[in-house]
Amino acid sequence: MKTQDMREQLAQMGNGAHALATQILGNSEEAADAVQEAIAKVLGRPGSYDPKKGSLAPWFMRLVRNHCIDLLRRRRAEPLEADALPATGPGPEASAEAAQRDEAIRSALAALSPDRREIIVLRDYMDLSYAEIASVLDLAPGTVMSRLHRARMDLKETLTRYE
Repeated sequence: MKTQDMREQLAQMGNGAHALATQILGNSEEAADAVQEAIAKVLGRPGSYDPKKGSLAPWFMRLVRNHCIDLLRRRRAEPLEADALPATGPGPEASAEAAQRDEAIRSALAALSPDRREIIVLRDYMDLSYAEIASVLDLAPGTVMSRLHRARMDLKETLTRYE
């Protein structure tokens, strides 16, 4: 893969990678730094990606995830917060409703365990396939499906409590 093509694909994945890193690290600024470091690492060694082993997205997301986990290990695991979901809407009423909904989702995501929060972000925010998530998390696809189901059930239960 050409370096320019890789740069373009990494740029397209930037927001998703930032959302994943924010969910793991709990801090948007640290997440931005982590994603930037991961991109620099990839572009510094473009030969480290092997297209024969799969698409760039899951490989890069796994790299970002592993980098974030390393950062967490270094700082001795502090509580995580979910603050990467943008609040948007067309009008004032819709904007207020969207902000309330997003805040409820942020709070519910923050209440989940890091593993459950991570799998929801990868599937529902990054739109990765089960196979890609399995690659990122080093799990079997069936395990991804069952963990995602449990995570969604926990999220639903938590959201129900907020209402």
